[in-house]
Amino acid sequence: MESNLSNQAIILEDGKPVLKDIEDTPLSEGEIRVRVEASPINPSDQAWVAGFYGIKELIPKGPLGAGFEGSGVVTEAHESVGADIVGKTVAFFEDCHNQGFQGLWRKYINKKASDVIQFPEHVKPDEAFAVFVNPLTAVYMINIAKKNGHKALIHGAASSALGKMLVRYAKNIDFPVINIVRRQEQVDSLKELGAEHILDSSSDTFDDDLAELSKELGATAYFDPIAGAFCGRVLSKMPAKSTAHVYGALSGEAVSLNPIDIIFYQKSVTYLYLLTWFQEASKEEQDEVFGEVIKDLSTGGNIFGTKIYKTFSLDKVVEACGEAAKTASLGKVIINPQL
Repeated sequence: MESNLSNQAIILEDGKPVLKDIEDTPLSEGEIRVRVEASPINPSDQAWVAGFYGIKELIPKGPLGAGFEGSGVVTEAHESVGADIVGKTVAFFEDCHNQGFQGLWRKYINKKASDVIQFPEHVKPDEAFAVFVNPLTAVYMINIAKKNGHKALIHGAASSALGKMLVRYAKNIDFPVINIVRRQEQVDSLKELGAEHILDSSSDTFDDDLAELSKELGATAYFDPIAGAFCGRVLSKMPAKSTAHVYGALSGEAVSLNPIDIIFYQKSVTYLYLLTWFQEASKEEQDEVFGEVIKDLSTGGNIFGTKIYKTFSLDKVVEACGEAAKTASLGKVIINPQL
């Protein structure tokens, strides 16, 4: 039993992450206690800590934690759950819009047993910490493209952990992707992964190359984590009736489009928000996608595995967030609350 152990968590106070001692709460029916051992710093986590993520009206009042996904080891289970799960590696997700949102940058967390994904015994937490955000987004992108009849897609952050995962997944199912990077060394790293179509946005010929390649492949879906003027720039070089699916705002700017593209070429902008799919997908659809991800991670993670670049303790969260912002192409910066 570990219910009497002291707990610590990152709590947001006046817009800043602060490490606080917190009170452990007893397990309720259907709950397990998890020792959190790995939680990645995704762009959504950085946006949350900076104060511009989520629907403000739906975010719970009061002290808020941080950290949206992670993994750990079950240390205790309510009698209604049973002891078989104790000692198992599990992965989990926290939605900042839920009233019970705690954040995963903490040493221990109580979760509904039905809300975690259990892995085979040989899988360790540092192999299972990124089950939700990037793997599901990569699958979701291609599912959207196929569902809407797109023959190929364009991705605007191809050197990121998500971008590299998309390269591997698309190659595995033979779906064409135009990968946009910002530097030549990123071109080289994607080639090593087997990416076929890579464009460097710093190149003098980028716009012409994008127009030619998107026409050749029939790439009419653009998945954009950048927003700002770059979204309109890419969309302007794509074929008529193309759509940009915005899922981030790395530029910190509003999307800007040429009205000529909107009116005469029928180009449009929409959103990609993973939680919307998760809430609307049937249990069968969820199980199918999770099954695919879990199978891969349990057998080496050749498609959905995530490289860890650096690991930080809870008291180094501010430093960790700064590092994550600078090193996205090198792998994931993760928080291990047990350090």
